[in-house]
This record gives sequence, structure tokens and C-alpha cells, in this order.
Amino acid sequence: MFKILIPVDFTSGSINACRYALQLAAAYPQAEILLLHCFRDYLLDGELDEPFSNTGRSTLSPGSEEATDRVLHRNQSTEYKQLEELYTSLQGQNIQIERQFVNGSPEDVIPDQLAQYKPDLLVMGTKGDSDFSRTLFGTITTKMVDNATVPLLTVPENHTKPNLRRVLYATDFDKTDAQAITMLQQLLQPLNTGVLCVHIGSEGSERKDNQKLQQLQQALQAGTSSEQDIQFVLLEGDDVAEALKQFVAQEQIGLIAVNNQQRSLLSSILHPSLTKKLVLEVQVPMLIFHSPTKA
Repeated sequence: MFKILIPVDFTSGSINACRYALQLAAAYPQAEILLLHCFRDYLLDGELDEPFSNTGRSTLSPGSEEATDRVLHRNQSTEYKQLEELYTSLQGQNIQIERQFVNGSPEDVIPDQLAQYKPDLLVMGTKGDSDFSRTLFGTITTKMVDNATVPLLTVPENHTKPNLRRVLYATDFDKTDAQAITMLQQLLQPLNTGVLCVHIGSEGSERKDNQKLQQLQQALQAGTSSEQDIQFVLLEGDDVAEALKQFVAQEQIGLIAVNNQQRSLLSSILHPSLTKKLVLEVQVPMLIFHSPTKA
């Protein structure tokens, strides 16, 4: 059973991520999707932050508390209905879909669901420009990048259909690369995907990079990974994002995979100014692995 967890907030980005994941799941013999919506009492949060008004009276007086309860109930009912509508709209394929409506903040609920549901993949949608920093670089996704125990797939809003014939694995020659590439191959096995292992080197680093590349190839040969579907490419460029952007466009890459143990590489890719080039312009999904072996 291949299990996918998708947190949803009913924005176009998260709905698109659901449809992307649905098409992805179709490639697996047995797949299950769990739609997770976290309902938080933001109105009540505000009142608790300021329990007393300027008059010195509690905003949670019986009258205001009753009004607050009515608003919260209405908001909760509306969002529950949205979850049911989304659940219904995704039916029709031979894929088991479940939904869960949980009271609590996403920062708390998502890690709990990862522990309980034990998915093989966590999928989160991202949006462009004005909402981008809030969605991809906000607290929730940032915590998932650092703490999620399963691969995290971020799907740009305008990327509607999986095209995984060619996947780019970006490497800084970290010692966990062989393990991460093996995990990537296992995850993508039903999709008949070819992997391009790409390193962006600086001027004058070619000799050193070739030595590290040979070490990586030897590590893959010594492990369980199959090299037959992997191509190795060394590129040169001071701007990692720009070099990857050009390569992605030229080679028609459908997914960029990164090992989160490679903090320097991940930081350069996920820097807001560079990400606009990779994610907002190229509009390519990113798959972030969480190798159990620490670098």
C-alpha cells in the first residue's frame, strides 16, 4: 500500500496538489490518499491573546462568548463542507481516498498525522509571488522540511500534471547521497523514471568533483541501487539556481529531488531570491528527502 498524506486548506494551490497526487498515485498498484484539513479557532486565538478590552471587560463575557461560538460553528461547518466537496470531486479513479477534519494548528496536527498514518509521501501545494513565502517558507512547510520523517513533495500551483520521465537529483556529494538516491529509485520504481544526478561546481573544481563523483558511483555499486537508470552530470556555475534552471528547461526535467542532509545545497536552492528562478519561473515540483543517516 502506497500512502499519501495531503494537508489541504482549499486554496487553488492545495487543490492542484491533490489532483497532482491523484495522478501520481494512479501509477501504484495499491494507493491510498488521506486529505487532512486542520481547523483552528483563529477568532478565539485573538480573543485569548487580548482577554480584556479597553473598557477592562473580558471579551469572553457570556454574550460575546455566545456570539463567538456561533461564528466558530459557522466557520467550522463551512470548512467541513468544503472538505466533503473536495473529497467527492476526487472520486472516480481506482484509488482509495479518505479525509480527516482535525481541530488544531497545522504545525501540531501534521506531525501527529505523520506519526499515526505513516504515509510514504507528504504532498503540499505552493503558490507564487505574494503567497509564496507564506506557503513554502512559512512556519508549517519550513518545519516539514526540517522535521518530516517522510519525503516531502512541493507542487507549484501551475504544475498540474506529473511528468516524471526525467528526475534531477541535485547533489553536493554528501555522504548520504547513495542512500538518498536508492530511496528515490525505490519511490519512483512504478513510474519507470530516469534519474539525472547533477552537481553544480565552481570554476577550477572539475578535478575534485570528478573524484567525488567516482566515489559516489562506487558507493552506489556497493549498495542496492541500480546505476542503469542513472546519468551523472557535472555542471559549472557560480549561481546554483540559474545553472539548475537552465538545465531543467533544456533537459525537460519534471522533478527536482534534494537530500535535506545537504544543508548548504538546500539553503542555496531554498533562498527566496533563488527560488523564484527555480520554482516560480521553472514551475517544477521539488522532492525533499530525509535520510536517516546524518551527515
